[in-house]
Amino acid sequence: MSGNIAAAHGWRSFFWLSTALAAFVTLLIVVGFPETRYFHRVARSGRRHEMIPDDLEKEPGYKSKETGDHTPVSDDNSENDGIVVGKGRPSKGQYGLVQKPDSNWVKFIIHDLITPVKVFFNPIVFWAGCMLAGPADVLLIFNLDESQLLGAPPYMWNPSQVGYSNFAFFIGGVIGMATGGPLSDYIAKRLTVRNNGVREAEFRLPALIPFAIVTIITHVVGGLGTQRHWPWPAILVLGYAFSGLAVTTVPTIAIAYAIDCFKQISGEIMIIATILKNLLGFALTYWIFNIAATTADGWVTVYMIQFAVTMFPIVMTVPLFFFGKKLRRFYKDSALHRMEEMSL
Repeated sequence: MSGNIAAAHGWRSFFWLSTALAAFVTLLIVVGFPETRYFHRVARSGRRHEMIPDDLEKEPGYKSKETGDHTPVSDDNSENDGIVVGKGRPSKGQYGLVQKPDSNWVKFIIHDLITPVKVFFNPIVFWAGCMLAGPADVLLIFNLDESQLLGAPPYMWNPSQVGYSNFAFFIGGVIGMATGGPLSDYIAKRLTVRNNGVREAEFRLPALIPFAIVTIITHVVGGLGTQRHWPWPAILVLGYAFSGLAVTTVPTIAIAYAIDCFKQISGEIMIIATILKNLLGFALTYWIFNIAATTADGWVTVYMIQFAVTMFPIVMTVPLFFFGKKLRRFYKDSALHRMEEMSL
């Protein structure tokens, strides 16, 4: 889309459109997105109760499932206790422009700042972050060099045609979203049945095999196809589309595994993965064009360096599948499993 807009109205027009869309989305968040702060459950007198937000208790018609009034409800997993999942609704107070801060807000901020640092070098969490960074950054390399590649001989595409080439990423991504999660769940279910109904987090990992092969192909095609000017259908299908497929499957399965291991820090896992992805992506913008221009193999060298960065954590999936359970046992008494309670 940006290529067509730039060709017809100048390159600045696309940035003005992005500014308008960002302003519109910000307005929607301000006026249409309810406060979703999670209210922790705490123990009282040997039982666990739900902390109901004050503004929800004031809502007309709100009644506790247990007592029929506004008193806290128990959370002992009985069928009639607690709020029925899927039956609730945001209160009017959750749409307020000004929200009353939690009394422990300083503690929450400190906890949210420190926790990602604490868990950064946990092997499973770090591995999951690298599994996101590799496929995402090879897609970034395709984005960075597509105009230089497709706009030059022998292709000579105009900006509009170069812009349309990005549909290959989109199609690959859609295929990945439709296959990665279901395949991971299916394989985990089958292995659970074979394991007498006992589910292990590592049962997700074999689903990475076909997508690892796709990842290898997209690196090889990216390097050789860009350097040797292969026909554009091969570059777009086996390079662009396959990279879109890899980036929506490999990280998804890896991060799902990490969350299975440490559910209490799911948010921190995503933070660490995003930091690694952005850090490596920012770094590669400084060297890929210099290496492509100064080395004999050019873009082959660029993609092979990225191939090493991407494939190392993928290869480490093999020992993780066999020894991941022992690694998780090592962390069975870790504070990582109590992070949620520690923030209270």
